[in-house]
Amino acid sequence: MQTAPIASRAAPAVPSRYAAYVLGVLVLVNLLNFVDRNLLAVLMPLIQAEFGASDEAMGLVSGPAFMLVHAVLGLPIARWADRGTRRTILALGVALWSAMTAATGFAGSLLAVGVLRMGVGIGEAAGTPPAHSLISDYFAPARRASALGIYAAGLHVGVAFGFIAAGRLGEELGWRATFWIVGLPGLLLAPLLALTVREPERTSRALVEPMREVVAFLARQRSFVLLVVAASFHAMAGYSSAQWAPTYLVRVHGLSYSEVGLALGGIAALAGGGGALAGGRIVDWLGQRDVRWHAWVPALAALGSIPFAAGFLLSDSLAFALACYVPALLATGLYTAPVHAMKQALAKPRMRATAVAIYLFIVSIIGGGAGPWLVGRASDSLREQHGVLGIRFAILAAFALGALVAGALYLLLARSLARDFERARE
Repeated sequence: MQTAPIASRAAPAVPSRYAAYVLGVLVLVNLLNFVDRNLLAVLMPLIQAEFGASDEAMGLVSGPAFMLVHAVLGLPIARWADRGTRRTILALGVALWSAMTAATGFAGSLLAVGVLRMGVGIGEAAGTPPAHSLISDYFAPARRASALGIYAAGLHVGVAFGFIAAGRLGEELGWRATFWIVGLPGLLLAPLLALTVREPERTSRALVEPMREVVAFLARQRSFVLLVVAASFHAMAGYSSAQWAPTYLVRVHGLSYSEVGLALGGIAALAGGGGALAGGRIVDWLGQRDVRWHAWVPALAALGSIPFAAGFLLSDSLAFALACYVPALLATGLYTAPVHAMKQALAKPRMRATAVAIYLFIVSIIGGGAGPWLVGRASDSLREQHGVLGIRFAILAAFALGALVAGALYLLLARSLARDFERARE
């Protein structure tokens, strides 16, 4: 039975307070990443009305337009991060995606919105791989899942802030001014990151694994392959819900944009952020006893979220729907830290950023790219028969399929996890 814990390697000799500061800055980066990424979800009905676009067209702009370039550019940027100065790469990414977000407010067509979303995707491709790699250098394996859970909490707080800001500002100032205002803070954070975060000292650049060897090694890691496929389906569930839930609440329950922002934003911060923090602590605790908990926790989260997502989407009672959304989003938060920790533990140290980029390349296309587009296409197809209610069935089908397949694959990958963790340490 493969139950050995992850071996502890010492983190770099840096003061714990400084490591905490670095983590805090990276949390802010992740927060702004997902504020900018999720603005479109709340503002989508306003943009759709101005340009007279179909649900499928909006699904293309919110999904593939962003995710394809995000996925493709993530690979060369991650290779750069494995060789170069990660904090500088990250700072450039923050500046670029923030500038592209602000520029979206000047878009004169839906095509222009899509092109600028591609620019946001390019900038955000420089976000997660170098950030995860930095955290893995600053925090030893025994504390890594907790640190990655704190980092992941920035995602959910960013989603929350994006929903609240987009709802309030969009209703009062319009969608264009909202993009201008929300894009500006990142232009201030980028120089702070570049000037105050130290790059941990690493070994010679010659030790960076060639790309073909990275791909070959990860392809031999059965757990990594299953993790990527499982997380892709899990992301399809999550992105389909996140991108279309605001539109669903506006159409089906008649909420205003500010009401949607407050409702979903509050739940995202408390349930999603709390789940991310709890997931990291749970896996750091249980994973030292049996590494399979790294996969079992995401499996339980995926499978357990399905009935609550159904309650959220099928209930005619707004109160009951939102009550169901709380545990559904809590489960979404629970899986993020274990998945991040597995990615890092299944790769050798000098291929970590590249491993994250390979993971994001596949997950972004299948989950973040295809998911929102499929919901939009299904919603258009169901409109004739179900009217505005068709969107609830479109979201539910994508969510249930994604979560069910993900849960089964997480359970399967648990069987090879200890062996593959050990191989990455050799």
